[in-house]
Amino acid sequence: MKIGLIGFEFESANKGCEALVYSFISIIKDWLAPEDFIYNFSGTNLGVVPDYFGDINFVNVYPKIKDLKLKYIRTLLSCDVIFDVTMGDSFSDIYSEKYFKELVRHKKLAQFCCKNYVLLPQTYGPFINKVSSDMASTILKKASSVFSRDEMSKKMLEKTFKITDVKLVSDMAFVLPYEKSAKSDNKKKRIGINVSGMLYKGGFNSENQFDLVLDYKKFISIIIERLIDNYEVHLIPHVIDLIENAYDDDYRICKKLNNEYPMTRLASAFVTPIDAKNYISQMDIFVGARMHATIAAFSSGVVTIPVSYSRKFEGLYGSLNYPYVINGKYETTESAVEKTIEYINNCTYLQVAQRASMEIIEKKNALLLNEMCEIMKNLR
Repeated sequence: MKIGLIGFEFESANKGCEALVYSFISIIKDWLAPEDFIYNFSGTNLGVVPDYFGDINFVNVYPKIKDLKLKYIRTLLSCDVIFDVTMGDSFSDIYSEKYFKELVRHKKLAQFCCKNYVLLPQTYGPFINKVSSDMASTILKKASSVFSRDEMSKKMLEKTFKITDVKLVSDMAFVLPYEKSAKSDNKKKRIGINVSGMLYKGGFNSENQFDLVLDYKKFISIIIERLIDNYEVHLIPHVIDLIENAYDDDYRICKKLNNEYPMTRLASAFVTPIDAKNYISQMDIFVGARMHATIAAFSSGVVTIPVSYSRKFEGLYGSLNYPYVINGKYETTESAVEKTIEYINNCTYLQVAQRASMEIIEKKNALLLNEMCEIMKNLR
């Protein structure tokens, strides 16, 4: 059996994108035989994934469309199934129209080459313009299976694109493996703050790309200042790119803040998303603006306060009946700070809500496993 993966970043600065790789392969590995192959069509190196999954055959195929005789096209044609996750949240034009068009280009080719094209659990939309929406419609209607990780996306697919068989599950990163070691004897509660370098600099394309009412830089500084005397504050990156002038990076911002506030603790530059989740699991409370950083906290039992810049947060956590999200598009800096402090002071209520949400997640995970089992069995 030959399995193609698109939209999975095996080696990425973004540990959330990598988390989807580790999680998905953990889900399907029991159905793989020694002679099966997994092909990575995502344009990234394989990184250390083959080391973690030592019994699986991985092949890297760089996506080059111009020459139809290239290995990329031939290998797409040979695949029994292609799974596409679009990095979890990139099936949208909010990051740029140019970027979305390039994604669609590869999706169309994958669908042309392989009839079993599966859109794995992800957020769909929003689409700012009609051209993007029309392109998305073409992809969605030709997919053999469509999974959504949130109710909001599912409803949008049904209403806007008339996709009636969307399977609602949850984000695959909720099953990312991790090890939770014993905590230190420090009597102060540990609060992890995941600082998004993307939001800290205002976005990729403009000073306020995501139209936030919240002044994110100011919010982070005030939160640290309000917490630092009574809590052990950890600054935790989840996108880590150490090259100079990196396009997107949390680590340098965390290091800068650590220098400004030396009482904070700076987490290391994690190699894998499992390393990141192992560290995050040691916190008592976690405040984060990277989606998969908050999922790592949530699924390891840490009280979680997501800071939202996109409806993907409200979509995912709304599907889990978990309302404790700071919405940066509606909250002012002052109201966001006060709401965050209120949630921290009343973290017991969040913990109770989180346990109930995890029961929902477990049911959705079971549904995903059953659906994947059917897909894999039908390929044999």
